[in-house]
Amino acid sequence: MSVASAFTSAILPIVAIGAVGYLLGRRTGVSVDGLNTVALNVFLPALVFHGVATTDLSGRTVLALAGGVLAYMVVMMGVAYAAGRASGLPETLLPAAVLASAVPNSGFVGIPLSGFVFGDVGRTTATLYLTVQSVVVYTLGVYVVSAGAERTAGAADALREVFRLPLVYAVGLAALLRAFGAVPSVDGTFMTTVDTVGSAAVPLMLTVVGIQLASVDLGALRGTALPATLKLLVAPVVGWGVALAVGFGDARVANVFVLECATPAAVTPLALAIAYGDDAGEDALSTAEYMSSVIFVTTLASVVVLTALVVAIRAGLVF
Repeated sequence: MSVASAFTSAILPIVAIGAVGYLLGRRTGVSVDGLNTVALNVFLPALVFHGVATTDLSGRTVLALAGGVLAYMVVMMGVAYAAGRASGLPETLLPAAVLASAVPNSGFVGIPLSGFVFGDVGRTTATLYLTVQSVVVYTLGVYVVSAGAERTAGAADALREVFRLPLVYAVGLAALLRAFGAVPSVDGTFMTTVDTVGSAAVPLMLTVVGIQLASVDLGALRGTALPATLKLLVAPVVGWGVALAVGFGDARVANVFVLECATPAAVTPLALAIAYGDDAGEDALSTAEYMSSVIFVTTLASVVVLTALVVAIRAGLVF
């Protein structure tokens, strides 16, 4: 497959819809909060429920995926921490570099991308990846960002956030229905409605990404080289190594896993940095400002990286 074909079929739709959201955010100043709430509480859970309820992925593959996500994030956090220390990154920015390097935007970018490349299997694998990642972020991720902060006491409450995520319950309910053979008919009214609502999640999530980028406080871009390099170049390699070690038994799932690991830095750690990190002094760059810059840089640069990766995947060079 040519680079042009990979870009137009898998990357261009994401860029185009995200650009619409960016222009909407710049021109109207619309708040992303309402749209984000609707996406996370209605459309994404519907997409997750339908995908898990109707997937042909085996239980072994799902368990392997969960273990792979956990292994990838732990390894990447360790690599980012060591690289940050070695490069002399300021102590106040180290948590931001670790999370920005290790946590991919597997939801708002990864789900649409995996869907465009692999169809239903891609979307389902990506939603399961996001579910496990969310649990890790709201536990280990909160510890990382709050370890050196004065607000550490409040970080324990962050675990409750996991149980406030509708997508976790959507996965659980779908898994129970599958276990008892009680999944409603795919052609019935209920599943058709859920599928329709879930399908709307893709354009909505990409629009939200664009609006979020329009409101990002760029801070200082010059210090983003390390986390950007780790996120876009090192993370896919680590993801490939983890997939090889885990052995998913399904080349499609292995390829989606690597693709998810290669997506740009996620926005969720930014919210954690604001909630649980320390504020910077008057002349210092805060954790949140630094992470915002990394998100912006990796999102733009990921267009090139993800296009190249899609070409490699479709050429059979990854798995």
